[in-house]
Formats: sequence, structure tokens, C-alpha cells
Amino acid sequence: MLAARGRSDDGGDRGLRFFATAGAEPARRTGDPSMPTSTILSPASRASRASFASLSLALLALASGCGTEHLPPPTAPAREVPADVDMPVEPPPQGTGRVVIDANGERAKVVEITGSATAAAGNYRATLIGLRPICTTPCVVDLPYGSHPLVLRSTTDHTRVSELELDVGAKPKIVRHSLGERKDGGTARSIGATLLTLGLVTALTGGILWGVGESVSSSGQPSSITGPGQILTGIGAAGIGIAIPLLVLDRPSERPGATTEWSMPLDTRSPPTTVPNGAATTRL
Repeated sequence: MLAARGRSDDGGDRGLRFFATAGAEPARRTGDPSMPTSTILSPASRASRASFASLSLALLALASGCGTEHLPPPTAPAREVPADVDMPVEPPPQGTGRVVIDANGERAKVVEITGSATAAAGNYRATLIGLRPICTTPCVVDLPYGSHPLVLRSTTDHTRVSELELDVGAKPKIVRHSLGERKDGGTARSIGATLLTLGLVTALTGGILWGVGESVSSSGQPSSITGPGQILTGIGAAGIGIAIPLLVLDRPSERPGATTEWSMPLDTRSPPTTVPNGAATTRL
């Protein structure tokens, strides 16, 4: 705002006149909350986030690739008397029941789980399982009354194995079982597990070096360990990324078996009528 004094034509004093001057708008305060702000991560924070991302990849690999894949059971066998089975003429001993066991046409070894015991010494634990050989299918056996946990394993393919719970009573019965399957991870899974472990250790080590290097840097000059830390973090993350598909593609799988059992007629020369089955286990 400017002031000026002027005179009229007749020499009179016109007085002070004020003139407004145009100027620039006042500058905003630096701390004005209306000013937009941005967040800048420190180098150490970036290193921490890189390590966290690598750890997240490792956890994803563990969650997706380490679990066992559970497959549906096969179709239960038909109600047909197995061929090439010779029935004993004499009755079973007192207190035992006669059972015909068949692995749906396959040759399988049958063993009974007789019990288990666990021993501990310090930080080590061991479980001992008692097994009793029964027969090789197809076969006829006389077992004591009660429940018998059995394991059937193919004689030609060790991955084809499953369990069944057999209830034995006074009436003879026929038990037909379609073998299940258990597969452990192969070579690809072993490679994936190794890469996952090495990648996790490398990424965490690189993240620590990266963060420490950035925190001790001076005058804007990075520390000598910052670069190696960044490289190790990248290598570790890449190893974890490669391990994930290997673990998923070669994950272990388990398929339960399927059982059909029914009471055997006293005259086995007249086999029961075959009926369709739509369940994993059929008991009559």
C-alpha cells in the first residue's frame, strides 16, 4: 500500500491518497497441513522389506509344496468270489473266523499290525510297530474274533499300499480290497527342498548385510557391504522362486484303498450275485 500527496489545479492540497499495489500471494507455511506430503523409505527400510518378501516366498513354498496331496479312493471291487481260492474242508478252530482276502486280482502281501511302542531318550523318540505276516493274496485265513488292522502291499509295486480294518466274527466272509497308493517326492522335490533352504538362508543373510550397510553409510556414500547384501538378497529370492514349482509338481500323494466285504455262503460253490457298488466300502 502506497500513499501520495497531490495538489489541485488551484493549488489546494488534495490530501493523501492511498493506492493499493498488487503483489504475490503470501507463501504458505512449510507445515501447512493442506500441502501434499510423500513418504520416502530409508534404504534400511527397503532392505527389511526385501528380506520380508523373501521370507514370504519361503512360507508360500512351505504351505503349497510341503503338504501331502490327498487323492480320491479307487472304485470298490465287485462282489465276486476270487478265483483260484481253495477253501479248506475242515471248519475253523474254536474262537476264530474264516476270511477270504483278495486284492482285487493283484498279488499283495498281507500283514497285521499287532501293536506299537514309543521309546524316548532325551530329545530323541522312536516308535516301534509290531507286524505279523498273514498271507499273500488271494488267500484264506482263520483269525481270532475281533478287530484286525491289516496292511496290504503289492508284491510288484512298493508304492501301492493301503490299510483296512477287518472285523472277524463267527460267520465266514470275503474281503476284496483295491490297493491305495503312497508316493513320496522324487528327485525334483529333493532339489526344490535344497533350493528353498539355501535361498532362505541367502536372502536373510543378504537382507541383514544390506540393512547394516545402509545404516552405517556416511556422507551419502554406501557402505562396502551394501552391494553384496543386495546381490545375496536377489539370489536368495530367485532360489526360493525356483523351489516353489519343484515342490508343488513333485509333492507327496496318498490315495486310500477301497474295500468290499460280505458274508460268505456256507456253500462257496454258489457265489453271491454281483451287484454294482458306488461307495468306497460295501458291507453286507
